[in-house]
Amino acid sequence: MASSEISKYCYCDIWEKDPKHFESQGIPRGYCGICDSCGAPGHTRHYPGPVPVTGAWCDDCYRRLPTIPFWMKVWNGAVLLFILGVIAVVVMLLR
Repeated sequence: MASSEISKYCYCDIWEKDPKHFESQGIPRGYCGICDSCGAPGHTRHYPGPVPVTGAWCDDCYRRLPTIPFWMKVWNGAVLLFILGVIAVVVMLLR
């Protein structure tokens, strides 16, 4: 992941708005957090998996975090289509 791509999804833009925020926490320039896993400088961003969690990870630890497996995406799509089908049938029956 390129650094410009990382900064789109993290809080590094706070360096331009309020640099004292990160300086008071001892975070070096170019980063917006300290890795929760190994303690190295990293970026604060959304967890890549299916849970609503925000944390700080270095680039190496972030790549190793589990993501949503392909079969789970297919399953979720199938369940969504089933639910939409049931809703469509109920709406047609109520007309």
